[in-house]
Amino acid sequence: MKKILLFLFVLCSASALVSLAHAHKAHEHGRANMNIAVDGAQVTILLESPLQSLLSFGHAPATPEQRTQVREMAIRMHQEELFRLTPAAECRLERVALAAEVLGADLLDPNIPFSPDEGIVQSSEATCDDLDAEFLFVCGKPENLNSVDVLLFSAWPKIERIRVQAVTPKGQRSANLTPRRNQVKW
Repeated sequence: MKKILLFLFVLCSASALVSLAHAHKAHEHGRANMNIAVDGAQVTILLESPLQSLLSFGHAPATPEQRTQVREMAIRMHQEELFRLTPAAECRLERVALAAEVLGADLLDPNIPFSPDEGIVQSSEATCDDLDAEFLFVCGKPENLNSVDVLLFSAWPKIERIRVQAVTPKGQRSANLTPRRNQVKW
């Protein structure tokens, strides 16, 4: 069963990477992409969102205030409950990893010392970029897992729609989530 899930996840991931690469070129503010993979007791959620949907800007921070805004977003990603997995599955967040080409690790990792005045980029070219986030959950009772509520919409109201692909023990699913329809079930 794990080999089948792994194959489906790789297939889904490859398909999603092609979609994400295409979506990256089409860069739509307010839209995000998400992949969910359930493998035994582990649940991995991969999120790609334009920075503009998470911040008041979508480029490298040019002021101390923008650096602080990025840091606050990263802290929120690490600490806030952004995904609610089926409570009976007893899942806990194990790890969060964030990456963006125009943002440094000092902004995205709350464990790295931070200074709002250091690393300011003065650039005449303000290019829009995406944030890539990985959330790893481990479930105590994975047999009870059958849904994920996505709470990103209330945390970041600029996110209007999330395209989701999920690979679970019950098969592959896709969904388009909105603030009013924010649950993936299987």
